[in-house]
Amino acid sequence: MDAFIVERLGNRLNTLLKGKRLTQAFTTSLIDLFLVFEDVPVKVSFFKGAAFFQFPELEKLQKKNRLPIYKSALGATVSQVVTCPYDRQFKLVLEHGEELSFYLFGRFSQITHYQNRHWQETFPVKSSRVEYSTEKTGLQDNLELENLKFLPQSIRTKLNENGYQNLDYDAKQSVIEDCRGDLLRSNLYINKGKKYTLDYGQGEENIASFREVDNALDQFSRLYIAHQVYKQIKGQHLSLLQRELKSLQQKRKSADKRISQLNKASSYKEKADLLMANLWQIEKGKKEVLLTSFDGEKEVQIKLKPTLSPQDNASIYYKKSKNEGKQRQYAQKYLNEITLKLEQKEKEIDEYEKTDSLKDLRKQASAKQVNKTSRVPYQKREVDGFEIRIGKGAKDNDELLRSHTTKTDLWLHAKDVSGSHVIIRNPATKQIPDSTLEKVAAIAAYYSKSKNETLAAVMYTDRKFVRKPKGATPGLVKVDRHETVLVEPADLHK
Repeated sequence: MDAFIVERLGNRLNTLLKGKRLTQAFTTSLIDLFLVFEDVPVKVSFFKGAAFFQFPELEKLQKKNRLPIYKSALGATVSQVVTCPYDRQFKLVLEHGEELSFYLFGRFSQITHYQNRHWQETFPVKSSRVEYSTEKTGLQDNLELENLKFLPQSIRTKLNENGYQNLDYDAKQSVIEDCRGDLLRSNLYINKGKKYTLDYGQGEENIASFREVDNALDQFSRLYIAHQVYKQIKGQHLSLLQRELKSLQQKRKSADKRISQLNKASSYKEKADLLMANLWQIEKGKKEVLLTSFDGEKEVQIKLKPTLSPQDNASIYYKKSKNEGKQRQYAQKYLNEITLKLEQKEKEIDEYEKTDSLKDLRKQASAKQVNKTSRVPYQKREVDGFEIRIGKGAKDNDELLRSHTTKTDLWLHAKDVSGSHVIIRNPATKQIPDSTLEKVAAIAAYYSKSKNETLAAVMYTDRKFVRKPKGATPGLVKVDRHETVLVEPADLHK
């Protein structure tokens, strides 16, 4: 608000409140203050530090979570509202030496309570303390245009064009007083551009016009705050979506690279075939051999176990080729899934950018948060007072390790077979009894391909020794150190 709107507000409040008692004064949050003068409520919201005035209906005031304020002024009658021309402040003078001074200096706005000119309290509470002052405000001695910041830019431009700078002091003062009179009588307009503005003229997208300043401020405050909250929520959520999109783009890049590496490398099957095709020239006892590829375009280096025959080395490579095919299959499947998620995320961002309703924004953000928190990637058990978490699948195993464990937890997994990652939560670093370890190991064996074995080997180690190699297929981890226990597979929950 500029100085003239503040002065108009002070004058209007003098009309509305003079002779009325302050019956209620309370806050409902760190930024919202309510002053009720008999049947006239005034709400002041300090949004991002600036004061926004609303005049709600008495019966619609919030009933809960009220914190009283300005207690000694309650019951006092408003004697008058004193305005300060050319300054962004006014004060409500009440009986018994009570005063409420409205300092409306942009994002440093505050309402201060004085009693007999002594400071009592300020809202917002973290505002800088302003001691009582009897100095009068008004026009400055220097009336050059660059010092008339309180005038709208359009008026200063017009004054400059009309030769204001060539006038003497008295003439300048008269011109400024005329401008003040015009602005105090002018209609007020709510216009919309990148944000809502309260102006003295009609803009390209005019929302409404008002004669009385209280009606203008009431509607402007509602629109401005709602629009700014809308922009803030939208900006924050779009930023989150963009980070998610960037993460998916990076994952797809890694997946592309992984497939490229698998395709470029000489396959285990190719190495096995080359060994079988060149048995006659490979001597037993060699640690490696260099053979020409079948297309004749490259040399393929093949590592050998010197204690094995060329045929046995080829058999090892044939066995490895089965896993290599699975790796390519998993890598391609993962790439397809990431590509689909990337397309869906781009669509989600596009749809969200088109959303222009604060209600719809909140609904979408809320729905996303519910979906995000409603599903966890693990089953939960309790064994001997310890919380147990069992991964639901390969991807869930990764999510379990990444987001639902700490380094002090214990990790278990059936040895040399696929299965669920199992976690014993241990944030307090308690000593886990051997009996508890064996029970949980039985669960880990049950949720693996060793389920039907009489005895199964289960690895266990501190969570900090388990890591996910870059580009590894879902569920695959690297275990730096571990111990093994033999147990009978069993789901103790059943």
